[in-house]
Amino acid sequence: MDKLLIRNARIISGEKIFSGDLLAINGKIAAVGSVTETDGAEVIDAGGQYLSAGFVDIHVHGGGGYDLMDGTVEALKGMSRTHLLTGTTTMLPTMVTSPFEKIISTVAAYKAALPECPNFAGLHLEGPFLSPKQKGAHNEALLHSPTKEETERLLAAGEGLIKRVTAAPELDGMKEFAEAMKEAGVLLSLGHSDATADVALDAFGNGFSHITHLYSATPTVRKINQVVRAGVIEAAYLDDSVTVELIADGHHAAVEALQLAVKIKGTDNVALVTDALRPAGTDVKESYLGEICPENRVILEDGVAKLPDRSSFAGSIATCAMLLERGVNHYRLPLASVVKMITETPARIMKLDGKGVLTAGADADLVLFGDDLKVNRVFLAGKEAK
Repeated sequence: MDKLLIRNARIISGEKIFSGDLLAINGKIAAVGSVTETDGAEVIDAGGQYLSAGFVDIHVHGGGGYDLMDGTVEALKGMSRTHLLTGTTTMLPTMVTSPFEKIISTVAAYKAALPECPNFAGLHLEGPFLSPKQKGAHNEALLHSPTKEETERLLAAGEGLIKRVTAAPELDGMKEFAEAMKEAGVLLSLGHSDATADVALDAFGNGFSHITHLYSATPTVRKINQVVRAGVIEAAYLDDSVTVELIADGHHAAVEALQLAVKIKGTDNVALVTDALRPAGTDVKESYLGEICPENRVILEDGVAKLPDRSSFAGSIATCAMLLERGVNHYRLPLASVVKMITETPARIMKLDGKGVLTAGADADLVLFGDDLKVNRVFLAGKEAK
């Protein structure tokens, strides 16, 4: 029987911070609070460090010099390990807009790599069913409306591995696509969309329940043919049942905008994500969005990835450890609230049972960090990641 006992920690759970211990047995949390059982346990004295659930990133493309779209077991292992060692014990590798056959082959590569990527929890498909008007860094030439054949092939190839899809609801054929995805248990996320508020609200009634990187490629109030129309952001705030995510890297979301999202939606409905590209966890000066090819080149400048012509951000270079620090020091949010939005809330959004919480019976995925908010130790299923 494997036992891990962490003593003398400042435990962060449910937006509360309290001193106590945590006991894990066979990879599951057995007790939190005052623990007396020590027989046969590996005992770690936290020395007053903070102890939280492992971080949960539901939108991440790559890291450590690797990207999901590399489509190899080595690459997927590389990005998995990079984020695991910085505290991300659960993640949804995210596909970027690519030729459809490449998307299908990437699903197969993900399946092959799963046994060696213990923090992978399902695929997130971002593109190609996005609006050219809100393409961001996605390749416009590859964007299109979904077809029945593509929908069927995705579901067949995915075999339940695709857990989330980001799409623009205003595209042709989207209602049928949404119905098929919802029936398959796939989370529908509205993103890279030029929808007006009425279209977005209608989409929420047709299965869409989440917003991909709010404020990034999600329009707000604007004039259309000299008529003022509300946008995706207003729709997200109007529907209390809709959850949102924000890229809290200190660049993609303005301080006041992120604070407003938390104030209106509450920490139960706001997840913080990295949207990290392959250079996350490295110090390179240029890299690629998706596959390594000239048309996918990005530059790293001012702490963020940009298209070479600087017309758009291309994603972040963040880890969840960075979100922790940025959430407190840059966005000026309470520590316990930030922890909740990178653990419990994203896990609940994706219905990842046993993840993101420090309660008896949950997975013993744990992170220890100090007052400087730097991650010191990471545990996956009660075993330290090294």
